[in-house]
Amino acid sequence: MTLEPTTPPTQSPTPQVHACDGGPELLPGMEHFVSLLRKVKQPNLVLVLLARISGQGLSRLAVLAQGAFGVLPSADRTVWFEEVARWPAAQQQRLQNAAERVVLLDDDYGAQATSALLDAQSGLDAEVLQAPLDRYSRALHLLLLQDFPLRGAPQEQRFDQAERQQALHRQWRSECFTSHYLGPKGVVPTLSAEVKALLRQRIAQLYALVDAEQILIESFTRAAPALTGAAPDPSGLTPAHALVQLHTVTATFNGSVVHFKRLSGGEVHDVEEPAAVAIHFSWEARTGALGVYCEDKGLRQDLATLFGELVLACAGPLHSMALREFNLVGFSTQDILARLQDARIEGVQAISILQVRIAHPLEARATDEANARVMAQQLTSSLLMSCDRRDQRHIYQVAQHDYGLDDLSGFTLSQVKLVLHLAAQTHRRAHSVAVQITWPNGLNDTSKTEDDRRCVLAQLGRLGVLCDA
Repeated sequence: MTLEPTTPPTQSPTPQVHACDGGPELLPGMEHFVSLLRKVKQPNLVLVLLARISGQGLSRLAVLAQGAFGVLPSADRTVWFEEVARWPAAQQQRLQNAAERVVLLDDDYGAQATSALLDAQSGLDAEVLQAPLDRYSRALHLLLLQDFPLRGAPQEQRFDQAERQQALHRQWRSECFTSHYLGPKGVVPTLSAEVKALLRQRIAQLYALVDAEQILIESFTRAAPALTGAAPDPSGLTPAHALVQLHTVTATFNGSVVHFKRLSGGEVHDVEEPAAVAIHFSWEARTGALGVYCEDKGLRQDLATLFGELVLACAGPLHSMALREFNLVGFSTQDILARLQDARIEGVQAISILQVRIAHPLEARATDEANARVMAQQLTSSLLMSCDRRDQRHIYQVAQHDYGLDDLSGFTLSQVKLVLHLAAQTHRRAHSVAVQITWPNGLNDTSKTEDDRRCVLAQLGRLGVLCDA
């Protein structure tokens, strides 16, 4: 029997991906709420949140949420976004602040904390636990009980407790950080269909095997108070002239593969599936500050450059974006301790140093036998010093007593981790945030609320760690 050769079927061009729920267009300043509604699997909890903020029955949304378990279809989400788009700005901001805190609890530490705090024997928790529960629904349930309780309900603090547990876990590990750059001040981003197409093409050139047409690009713009270091207005309102526009652009595509094992039919199977990765740009026109986050740190400089060329439409060729450097030299001696006490901005109650990583560059010679030559190699040794949370000594006493280092000025400080204890804010109780500064231009600002992030940057500016040109 002869097998005739076959030709593979002709494939039609891959259609371009688009967000189909209209979230960024309908709610350009509510990135976290859009993200929450796209992920939460108990939409009735979101309905409760909306009803308690707006004081309305929202009957149209109640029909869509009735009996719904799992992520809402895109057409239904559009209806929800259209409803919120008609709200007053104050209500939208309150909703965005609540959604932001829920979304920031979505890492493994936050998910573990919220799971541990739920009690199946409690009437309030048992009702929610009867349905399939995801990490966003768990966090939202606790937030509703704490910040949006029914009249006469007992005071809850479990959501704050989950945030504290997450923060404690984060303090003791090296966190992902955003790389920061400086571009031209006062430039408003342009993200037309043509610019998006060019951005897809350039990103596809950096990532092998990624189809440019399968890159989803979304943008949001929100207003935030300028960095002044002054205490926020107790009313929570900021004059229009004191607001700055924060632009975020996200490019998402299947650029990775996850590998895991699955038990099926009594056998263990290896499974590989495509996984989405995201490139996140954040731009502030007033200061010219650009933040770039992606998993591959080696690509961040190239991504910053193409953002400047395409989205900012910089005049003339742009070879690279300047680094927005963080100066860690001041942490070489314990003189910084007095400055941490005296140079606090309003809203920061205390600052402590949790960790210091020092590096020592050195040169070693190696023989290249294939080419019969001696090569000089630049090497770096590093040491991480940290204070146990129960240790009463400060970090420089630890360096002296435990490592015999009286002075760190002979080393390169590659990373410093601080803990800022923040006073109560308009919509949040007093809390602490870990600030990881990685030389030359890394900061772990994606794990913070926008209010906390701006407070951290203002404090770093007051300390002289952040010196923008």
